[in-house]
Amino acid sequence: MGEPLKTLIVDDEPLAIERLQILCARVPGLHLVGTASDGEAALRLVEALKPDLLLLDIAMPGLDGMAVAQALEKLNPKPAVIFATAFDQFAVAAFDVSAVDYLLKPVAQDRLERAVGRVRAQIAAAPTPSNEAQAGSAYTQEFWVPHRTEIVRIAAREIDRPRPIFVALM
Repeated sequence: MGEPLKTLIVDDEPLAIERLQILCARVPGLHLVGTASDGEAALRLVEALKPDLLLLDIAMPGLDGMAVAQALEKLNPKPAVIFATAFDQFAVAAFDVSAVDYLLKPVAQDRLERAVGRVRAQIAAAPTPSNEAQAGSAYTQEFWVPHRTEIVRIAAREIDRPRPIFVALM
């Protein structure tokens, strides 16, 4: 499982924060480092605590979740983002800010666990000094594929495809 994922919950609703805290406590390898109730506080905590993962609401007063995710794009390393929101209309925009997953409230335990699994897979696949040259290639690194009621991220390296067969014509 590796190192515990330092996790920050960002939501303007105290009951939503409490529910996510309870769900996170049931996920092995998650270490909750803090909570924030608005986007500005979230960015300050990200800078101070250096979390690996943000469970981020979208609709918040002031700086909303999308603006927070856009601000995180400038960080290196940047924390993974899983949106946890009541609004499904922002799902497509979540892909533009490299969200790992998009969970609809009320968040189900199994969906949170799958999303955290995706974060772990993304961290495991992150470039290291030995494979950094390949990571910067011009080839696609991942695909988003519709599956039932969700969109699933698949790493390109996990896709098997048949090799072309060349036949010499005489």
